[in-house]
Amino acid sequence: MKGGGLVELGGVITFGLSAILGFSASQSRQPYDLTEIQFCPKSVNGIEGQQRLNKQYCNHPRYVLTEEWQRYGRFGSIIPYKGDAILKVSDLPTDNPHQLLGNGVSIISLWGLTGCLLLRVNRLKKRDYELGEAEKTENYSTWQEEYSKREVKRHKSKLDQEITKDRKSQRDLLLRKELGLTDDENEAIRSQLKLEDYLKARQTQHSAMDKQIAENLRDAARAEHEIQKYRKPPSDISANPTTPEARKKVITQKLKEHEDGWLWGVINGKKPLWVVGEQGSGKSSFATAVALTRYALFGWKLRLVVDAHGQKNIHDAWKPLSEVFPNFEEILVGSNNNHTAIAEAFLESIDVWAERMGENPKPEYVQSIYDEMTQLSIEPECRDAVKAFVRHSMSDTRGGRDRIICIAHTFTNAATGDATGFKELRDKSVILIERFSEDGEKPKAEARLKISGEEQIVSIPNWFAPIDIKEQLFSP
Repeated sequence: MKGGGLVELGGVITFGLSAILGFSASQSRQPYDLTEIQFCPKSVNGIEGQQRLNKQYCNHPRYVLTEEWQRYGRFGSIIPYKGDAILKVSDLPTDNPHQLLGNGVSIISLWGLTGCLLLRVNRLKKRDYELGEAEKTENYSTWQEEYSKREVKRHKSKLDQEITKDRKSQRDLLLRKELGLTDDENEAIRSQLKLEDYLKARQTQHSAMDKQIAENLRDAARAEHEIQKYRKPPSDISANPTTPEARKKVITQKLKEHEDGWLWGVINGKKPLWVVGEQGSGKSSFATAVALTRYALFGWKLRLVVDAHGQKNIHDAWKPLSEVFPNFEEILVGSNNNHTAIAEAFLESIDVWAERMGENPKPEYVQSIYDEMTQLSIEPECRDAVKAFVRHSMSDTRGGRDRIICIAHTFTNAATGDATGFKELRDKSVILIERFSEDGEKPKAEARLKISGEEQIVSIPNWFAPIDIKEQLFSP
């Protein structure tokens, strides 16, 4: 047993004995101070029998607490007054004056004993842990040593197999030469072919590794590029500009700085803008914000708004537009599901583009909005007009200097009037924004942007909302 164990054992023995001695010293047959009293009332009639009873009664002692006896004859005493009937009074002090000290020694000794036991338990736990770690280390060393031996044995076995294989191959080669089945020239050709196959296999492995390295570098560059988007220093332009021109500068810089400037590319883009998404994804709100920003920054007036539910949306989605453009009700076409008027508006747009392309000097840029393209593409009155409109919009809007915004649920052949046969042209000729909804009512900030066939995930900033844009760019 080590020194630490001897100390703990000695402490347990010492404190145990102290507890036993202290407990023994605290024991007492009479723990309190008592007073012995003998009552001996005198006989009244002097009869011998009565005197015998009196003598027996006088020899029977009574005991009360000394504290109570000291109150005898006073007010509040619980001992009845006996007058001269008390024959004897004697004090009986406690037989153990060290009872309190003994109890204290017992308690302290028990705490000391508990401490020694806890110390021993912790020491045993630590020793067991160290023994376990030592055993694991020893086992790991043994495993490593055996692993090395197994590797050597495996390698030796592999070499033996290869030597055996080479010997058999040599014997087979000699046998085939003796039989005239082969010669040295054929064997040289076979060896050369094997070497070429081996080199090609190595090149293939190296190409795969080079490809993986290139992909890793590309992914790292993309990640670094995304991180740099959010490390740009804040703009030096005042956060609360007071003049309209200063507010336009603020919005312009925000558009250019937001996520590598994709939003500025959409606002300033010359291709048709298609905004698609499910119900409640914020398609109309985004189109309204784009139209307001274009008008404020570039002066592009709103030429036409096609909407089968315009009578309702003029008080909802198009309300900011109706407050900025005084003639909004005049340019709003198709309200109350007037599909005939909508079809005429589609065909009229084609004619307007053709006329504007022939004007000299070039006319000013305008913009127009076409809502519910998915639904309009299946209406009998509009189907052919939508098909012709979509085809011409891919090529005529640039020359016609009309920046159109189309809103639909999806960007498929159905949404474009089944205008088949030009998918590649359609994908390369438009700017596509796909928005999403959380619960059919609240739009998500995340969106999918597709330009010239390349897709990326972007986010719509909170400040790019129709009401905020209107307050920033059109308030006095």
